[in-house]
Amino acid sequence: MFGLLRRRKRLALVACALLLLLALFLLRGVFDHIEGPSVAEATELRGFVSGKPPTPVVFTSRSSPASLIAAAPEAEGFTYPGTIPWTATEGRLRLLDTDGKVYELTWQRTLPDGGTLIDVMSPTITADGKRVLFAGRRAPPDPGRWRIYEVGVDGRDLKQVTGRDDDPGCVSLPPLRFASDGSRLPDAERKRLDYDDVDPTDDGAGGIIFASSRLPDLGRDHSRRATQIWHWSAGDKSPHTLTANRNNDRWPFYSSGDAVLFSMWSRNREAVTEDRTDIQPVTADSHSATQPTDQWMGMRVFPDGTQFGYAIKIPEPVWRPRPLFNGRIAFTTPTPDGGYRIAAADWGYLRLAPSSLASDSHLPHQSGGEFVFGPSHDAEGRMISASCPSPCPPVFVLFAGAPVGSDANRYGLYVVPESFVSQVPQLLFDDPNLVDAEPVGVYARKLDVAPPSPRNGQVPPERLKLFSERWYAGPSGQFHNNLINAPMPDPPFHGQRTNTGQTPVIPHPQGIKFIAVYGAHRDRFDDPVKPRIRGGWEKLLVSPLDKYGFLDTWIPANPLMPVVIAGLDEEQKVFKWSSKATDSDGRAGTYYAIAGDHYSGVRAGGYHFCLGCHTGHTFITLDVTERLK
Repeated sequence: MFGLLRRRKRLALVACALLLLLALFLLRGVFDHIEGPSVAEATELRGFVSGKPPTPVVFTSRSSPASLIAAAPEAEGFTYPGTIPWTATEGRLRLLDTDGKVYELTWQRTLPDGGTLIDVMSPTITADGKRVLFAGRRAPPDPGRWRIYEVGVDGRDLKQVTGRDDDPGCVSLPPLRFASDGSRLPDAERKRLDYDDVDPTDDGAGGIIFASSRLPDLGRDHSRRATQIWHWSAGDKSPHTLTANRNNDRWPFYSSGDAVLFSMWSRNREAVTEDRTDIQPVTADSHSATQPTDQWMGMRVFPDGTQFGYAIKIPEPVWRPRPLFNGRIAFTTPTPDGGYRIAAADWGYLRLAPSSLASDSHLPHQSGGEFVFGPSHDAEGRMISASCPSPCPPVFVLFAGAPVGSDANRYGLYVVPESFVSQVPQLLFDDPNLVDAEPVGVYARKLDVAPPSPRNGQVPPERLKLFSERWYAGPSGQFHNNLINAPMPDPPFHGQRTNTGQTPVIPHPQGIKFIAVYGAHRDRFDDPVKPRIRGGWEKLLVSPLDKYGFLDTWIPANPLMPVVIAGLDEEQKVFKWSSKATDSDGRAGTYYAIAGDHYSGVRAGGYHFCLGCHTGHTFITLDVTERLK
């Protein structure tokens, strides 16, 4: 028996080696455009190289595993410079070449203005395969907030991208900051300095997409600095938001299908009241028809702000979603023992209905779609904690891993076939003194950059009369929906069939008469004495559907007031409906028409559309398969 297991293990290792040789053969000409390194090889790291990757690999080596953490820390931190999230004492950007040589791309390198970087995080490669975008922090006396930087994969042209003198900084005033002598930092300085830009990705057209805390907010029921996904197009004077979270959006990645994949911390604290007459923030003693959300999901949005919706919704957290060459989405998810594991799922895989599922209901057991876990053991048979998956041509996944129970510094770089059929990964590099993680392959990517969605050309109203009878005179955006009480035009998402073959698990509603819009006001920090004025909750509008069942209305477009939308019945109560499809346990789901998994942003003067008003309504057919250019 044991001999058979050893033979199988040897065969798996031989298969991995043959795949790596095949990859090197197929990719001989892919990197011809890359010039030789402008920095010397870090010869002291030769002893830490265990394998040669099929492509050059850029990665971070840091003094702590902070880059593996998803949420911002719980801390208001009103003393300058405030609490800086995801920091390490030391962080280096490195490149492991296909010949096994390692190069330092940032450590002790001088920026054009003479400054240096002490910490780095979240690198990605630009679509042309020539540059590395990453988040970096400067050495003192700089306050050390995160900004976006870039450097050539050859080590040339290290420079700062965001946070320069012409960067406008925060949209509104960030939290109060007090110097050591008790004096208050001037408002203009706060807006210019007090934010973090992290997790950059190339937009394929000279701009960048990244996560940032430029919309100051500490969320409801906690004090974690909110981050959203931002887009800074080439030639624009400032970035604009693509998402509107009051918690954390992280790790955007621009896919070949023109969709930006990212992780969203769905932590909306509002729920449908027990009598269905309203949606209100929950309290310790409240009884609600639904539950508030607290889940990390795989999401998507287009670079023009349209097609916001889900990519993967499962009970497990979805961190760092990345498309693979086989068309699946790889991601990190935590394990009960505090470690991590990588996994992959099909596009549109849904097994969760956080905000709309009735409190006394359950989603039935579902079928359809593929969900697979990555390797759980290394080549020596030790259980490993695995994180940070990313595609590696032609058929591999790079990731960071460490033996379970070992020190965090034992995180090293691994490669494994993307099918996860051969579960034995190959170790590439492990610096025992630092946490090696966030590996990304260096190659030119094929991106089909789509033009922005056309505007409808209608003129916004000068003001809107709100539900409270007060008038709103700020910017507004048009909101349109013609599928509220109709089935979706795309094929069903993975999960619409129960494990007994019955369908649909989540039918479309057929009785919504009104759409209600609620505003979740962000925190304010503009009071000269009170450090934080917590954001309130307001019912903004109730708009009737027309005789065809369509919605066409204008709603406030204020970045400091993201919205939540719900469908109401003829009595103006939140619409409720149930499925007839049951699973092997006889369970069927009951749902409410509330899009409460997320906060929605509205672009000033923009045209917005939504698909339906029910769980799973944001599914669209999309091919995000990773491709070589």
